[in-house]
Amino acid sequence: MDYNENSQILKALAHPIRLKMVEMLMDDECCVTDVTNALGISQSTASQNLGILKNAGIVYPQKYGTKTCYIVNNNTAKEIINLLIKN
Repeated sequence: MDYNENSQILKALAHPIRLKMVEMLMDDECCVTDVTNALGISQSTASQNLGILKNAGIVYPQKYGTKTCYIVNNNTAKEIINLLIKN
């Protein structure tokens, strides 16, 4: 077990907005505009929190021209979210 990696994932998920983002991005990739509209947050808040998730290795950005979309690419984070959803 990689304790450092797992602690970074837990730190990144330790915020309600980021938990919602990860749950949303597990179903489908979304761009920042989709995230802001779905969660009712500003673009800067969405970008900042997506950056934290990206740095923790939870989401992966995919470029489509000038548009950047994100998708969850971390199985540990997916398992954590699935456990939380069940409760």
